[in-house]
Amino acid sequence: MMSTRLKIMLAVMLGVGLLMLFDSPPEPEVVGVSERPRRLQTALAALAPVRAPPVIADAADPVPDLFAGGPSEPAAQGTESAAADATDASEKPVAPFVLLGFKLEDGVREAYLLRNDAVLLARAGTVLEKRYRVLALRQESVNIQDQQTGKEHRISFGTEE
Repeated sequence: MMSTRLKIMLAVMLGVGLLMLFDSPPEPEVVGVSERPRRLQTALAALAPVRAPPVIADAADPVPDLFAGGPSEPAAQGTESAAADATDASEKPVAPFVLLGFKLEDGVREAYLLRNDAVLLARAGTVLEKRYRVLALRQESVNIQDQQTGKEHRISFGTEE
């Protein structure tokens, strides 16, 4: 006679075999494709920009109406001054690095500098990227020199001079 344990094991094996034989994987879901707009004019009207109504500004009123919906004369003057500021800003040299912090270990002071997504470790006298020489590590700043242009940069936390 077969033992109860053997009967249970055979029943489980028969069930697993039947599942393997008759089971089918679920069908993958297909995401429907949206239809194109039926009217071409409606689609083009949605893409066309909306034009702002002309602004009627009162010359006697020194404060322009911010909710008028269009450009006014003070705004035009603001864009001219912004363009002048942009040219001044382009003349100022851009900081090549951002100062992240300092480390002092065994009497050697090192600075951590960020350029794009790379963190660089700098000591006095080090040349970074074959272009920038670290001149000095001060208390809260790093002095570097661009060897191509000869310009010196002082980089401190959040600012560059």
